[in-house]
This record gives sequence, structure tokens and C-alpha cells, in this order.
Amino acid sequence: LFPYTTLFRSKSVGATIFILGSGTLVLFVLALGLGYGDCQLWWRPIDHWRPVLIKGGLALVSLLGLSLMMMGIMHYSGQTTTANQQALTAWLVSLRGWRQFWLISQLVIIAPMLEELLFRGLFCRWFLGNHQRWQAIVSAGAFASVHEMRPSFSWLLYFGAGLILACLYQRQHDLRLNLVVHSLYNGLSLI
Repeated sequence: LFPYTTLFRSKSVGATIFILGSGTLVLFVLALGLGYGDCQLWWRPIDHWRPVLIKGGLALVSLLGLSLMMMGIMHYSGQTTTANQQALTAWLVSLRGWRQFWLISQLVIIAPMLEELLFRGLFCRWFLGNHQRWQAIVSAGAFASVHEMRPSFSWLLYFGAGLILACLYQRQHDLRLNLVVHSLYNGLSLI
């Protein structure tokens, strides 16, 4: 989901063309999401903040609890962390200055925004209509598969996170809360 940031490291014309093409796809999804946001009146005020904050806090605590539990299971089975997290950490450590700041902003702001627009906004709202169980399962499965391709404890971790975020969206019907919770979760996972 971070195609333009890899331009900093691409060494061939083919890789650059692929990265620009995938970046265009990301921008297309973002444009669809902004259209979705315009239809959903994203900028309307939230009347009752306390229940929203409680739901968001519970979702964030659930995500962190799931992560701790799955990391314990993964550690017990000999896996230190997810392959996705290892790659991102190695990439983050290899960068310096503005490039490192750019990657962090991609991980904490852009990626959660695109993922929430795609997996909760499009999947839950547009593709699956009122079928809440299918919304949660399909969006969580797609979310997990984007982060981890093979069935593993890592895939289960991402599937669980996708379920939590899908349930949060189904209860709140507002992607803004999902964006904040997902961004906070990504930020905490970088620590």
C-alpha cells in the first residue's frame, strides 16, 4: 500500500513502472473513498462523544489484547513477529531523515485510511449491503490476506484485527472512528 515510498529504493525501470502503476491504483481507491466520504457526510459533527470514545477505546484495547495474545502464541511456536512487521521494521530502520518520517506517515496515516476505506467502507457498505456477518468475515479475510498471504498465526492475528475493526464499523457506522483506532494501533505497533 506504500508504492511511492519504494521509488526511493527502486533500481530498475520495470520496478519504477510497476510502482507507479500500483501507486495509481492506490490513488484510484483513495478517490473512490473520498467519493464515498462525500456521500456519507464525513464532516458532520459527532453529537455524543462519550459513547464514541468508549467504543473506540474498547476496540483499541481489544486490538492490543489480541496482538499480545497472538504474539505470545507465535513466540511459543518459534515465530518472533509477523513477516509484514519484520519487513516494515527493517525498512524503517534502513531509512534516515525525511524518508523515515515519510514511511512513518504512510504507516500511521495513509495505510489505515486506505485500508479502512477499502475493507470497511467499500466491502461493508457497498459490496455486502446489510449482511453483517458476511461483511465482517469477508472484510476481515481480505484484510488478513493483504497483510499475510499464507494461513498462519500471523494471518489469524490480522483476521482478528479485521473482525474487531469490522464490528466497530458495524456498531458506529462511521469510518472516522475506525481511522483513528487503526492509526493509533499502527502507531503503537511501531514502538
